[in-house]
Amino acid sequence: MLGAQQAAEKAFQNGKSVMTGMGPDSLFRAAYEYMNSHGKDQHGQPLGQYFVHGLGHGVGLDVHDPTHYSQRLKPGMVITLEPGIYIPEEKLGVRIEDMYWVDPNGMLVKLTADLPSTAEQVEQAMKSSR
Repeated sequence: MLGAQQAAEKAFQNGKSVMTGMGPDSLFRAAYEYMNSHGKDQHGQPLGQYFVHGLGHGVGLDVHDPTHYSQRLKPGMVITLEPGIYIPEEKLGVRIEDMYWVDPNGMLVKLTADLPSTAEQVEQAMKSSR
C-alpha cells in the first residue's frame, strides 16, 4: 500500500489531479494501477479488485470534510491518501493513511512525513514503544 500511495503522490499535478475515477488525471487510477502491477492474491489475480473504497477524502472542519471527489486539487486543499485492500477469503486487510496539503506553490506536502511509513520503520517504532 505504501507503493500505491507513493504512485498517487508521484502522479499529483497541481490544478489537474482529481481523487476519483479512472481518467488520466486520477490519483485513484495511479494507485489502482500500481496495485495491479505489484502483487497478486493467492489465486494469482491482481490486487486492484480488492481496492474497494476511495483513495482518500478532503480534510477541513470535519475529519471527512465534504468533498467533490472530481474537483481538481489546488493550493490550500488538505486531503488524505489512504489506499487499502481487503481480501475476505484471506482474512486480510491492509491500509495506509496519511494527510497531505497542497501548498501555495502547488506542491503536494505530506503532513505526516515524520511518522513511520515503511514496514521497517513501523517495526522499529513498535520495538521502541515496549
